[in-house]
Amino acid sequence: MIKNIVYLLLIFNIFSFAAAFKDFEGLAVEPIENIPIPSSFNLQEKGSDRWFGADSRRTYLRFNSYVLYKIPSYYQGPASRILENSKCFSEINEIINLQLQHMYGAFTTHPGFENNPGIPSGDYKVTVLSAEKVPNENYAKINYSYDDIAVFSAKIFPSSGEVKINFVLPKDPLTIYSKGFPSPSSRKNRCTDEHYNSEGDFWYFWNPYQDGCPISGADLIGISANIKPLPMTASTYPEYDKLYGENGSGDSLKISYLVGIDESFKNGDLGKTTFLNSFSMLKESGFKVSTDEPRRKKLNGKYANKKVEIEMILLNPDSRQFALEAVNAMKTADIFLYDGHSGLGGYLNPDRLSQDSGERLSLPKNKYQIFVFQGCSTYAYYNGAFFNLKKSQSDPKGTKNLDIVTTGIGAAFEVGSAVDTAFINSVAKGERNSWQQIIRNMRKAEGDLSALTHVNGDEDNPKTP
Repeated sequence: MIKNIVYLLLIFNIFSFAAAFKDFEGLAVEPIENIPIPSSFNLQEKGSDRWFGADSRRTYLRFNSYVLYKIPSYYQGPASRILENSKCFSEINEIINLQLQHMYGAFTTHPGFENNPGIPSGDYKVTVLSAEKVPNENYAKINYSYDDIAVFSAKIFPSSGEVKINFVLPKDPLTIYSKGFPSPSSRKNRCTDEHYNSEGDFWYFWNPYQDGCPISGADLIGISANIKPLPMTASTYPEYDKLYGENGSGDSLKISYLVGIDESFKNGDLGKTTFLNSFSMLKESGFKVSTDEPRRKKLNGKYANKKVEIEMILLNPDSRQFALEAVNAMKTADIFLYDGHSGLGGYLNPDRLSQDSGERLSLPKNKYQIFVFQGCSTYAYYNGAFFNLKKSQSDPKGTKNLDIVTTGIGAAFEVGSAVDTAFINSVAKGERNSWQQIIRNMRKAEGDLSALTHVNGDEDNPKTP
């Protein structure tokens, strides 16, 4: 079972992406555009402009699309000028964002991507271009462009380094869920996951290619884009001199390791199993136990003349206690590691943590930290938000004192302990591994259950240990 939503095995399979459109009659397809990265889309402003992934690549993704917007009764002007109405414009942006959320499902479950998955970032740019009336319907067609730095499995790219991808999005994201029921009396949507069948989860799981799905080409827009991997870092290292020096934690390197339950605190829960297995594996690797409570454990060791203290806590990630512990750890720990459900981005959202803890989340600007988010699709959810909290006048990207490890797709509970302990042993035991080796160690621990794990923000790190 996977953390949060869905896990897709990355078994390599050569697939013609052009075939993604073939089964839908009447499907409208936007023309492909080979457009270089525009100057208005500044990679430097996107936080980390380089990174490293052992089996994943970042790519610039640009396409033109449109969404259908039902013209509200309060608007009486021509459709071509509907963007000038501030209320309409706000609603249109919400609908565009909802449509774009459906890329999560498209890039993981649709043909061509199920074995070569990808994920958009949470920091994309949309430019609304124009509006026009849909003939004989009370809809406006809203044209826009999309710019982003997306993550895809490295297996999607041929030796030439560039590939054309095709995918579909719903024309009207407000009505697409209802189109998934074969009849008015049907209780189960046939175009999404059997278990996660609600409208709230639909964007993450939707798949109009499923057998029995009644969604037709008339409900969809087809999009083509060329993608090419961006450069990766090589021979970059965590700031070991800071981690093992005076980094705000006295003579200790402090690691806060929070594990979220899957469903309950009962024996056999996948999150609790991760918690217990990680504890055992850290003991086996040489760390000594100082506290051993059912939901809180502490281990320590001494490496490179530095004390290493690990505090492990098992929590419900949807609880106030979790928010309190996470906020405190992010403010004080040298390394913060979370393993568990991401709650579709909700559990570790900075605003949520601040609201539920009653304490504004602010990160220490001058303290070097490493954050590891081992959950579902954490690149999209938790990457840019935390770099933003580190930004300062001297560090406009927020990357000088923060490196973040995130996942591209769902991370499996089955290998969570192995991945987490591979990271801790790679960083905290004085061996001074490069980021590239650390990520490879984590990738090896994943085995067949890759989550496209990678590091962000290391482009300004030391080139030597």
